[in-house]
Amino acid sequence: MAFDILRIFCFAGIGLIVLASFYPALVYRGKRGERYSPLNHFISELGEMGVSRAARVFNIGLFLGGLALLPYVIGLGMKFGSLPGWLGAAAGTIAVLGVAAVGVFPMNNLQPHTIAAMTYFRAGLVMVFFFGLAIVFQPEGKVVIPPLANLLSLLAFLAYAAFLILPSMMKKEPKPMDTLDPDQTPERPRIWAMPTLEWSVFFSSVIWLFGMAFFI
Repeated sequence: MAFDILRIFCFAGIGLIVLASFYPALVYRGKRGERYSPLNHFISELGEMGVSRAARVFNIGLFLGGLALLPYVIGLGMKFGSLPGWLGAAAGTIAVLGVAAVGVFPMNNLQPHTIAAMTYFRAGLVMVFFFGLAIVFQPEGKVVIPPLANLLSLLAFLAYAAFLILPSMMKKEPKPMDTLDPDQTPERPRIWAMPTLEWSVFFSSVIWLFGMAFFI
């Protein structure tokens, strides 16, 4: 019963974040009048005050969605009751607070926004890794989540890792702030690797969260 309540927090958090992202994307018009595309627009651009028409919807939705997910990731660690589970919960707490902080600091204030966003991405990678280990090392007779569900963990882990590693491989965006700043690129490409990978993190995280809640 207790985890059923936490599952509601999970679905509520996911729902808030998804709705707060997709509605602003639908009504978005950029600085050049362009429509929003996940292939060449960063997620944070949806919250840019003075540009995104529904920036407040995005920022408030991320703040509330991040807070709603907090009890869930802590409860997930409690459900496993193992060291990897607790480490996953600790990293998850930092990650969802990072999501909430992105809503508090939109990209108009790029430095704190970048700190919040990169906190989420790095902690999210660690969260998925340790919860994946918690699934692998579940004791026999006390299976919390079926091992097959770790395919979702692998998918999310690869998305996080690719997003975090690509800038250093390109050697063109050495600073995290430059990585998330569209103005650092003179002309927006039709297909841009960093925003596309960022959206892959978004979708894989949503699928991972939903899958963990569904399988428990």
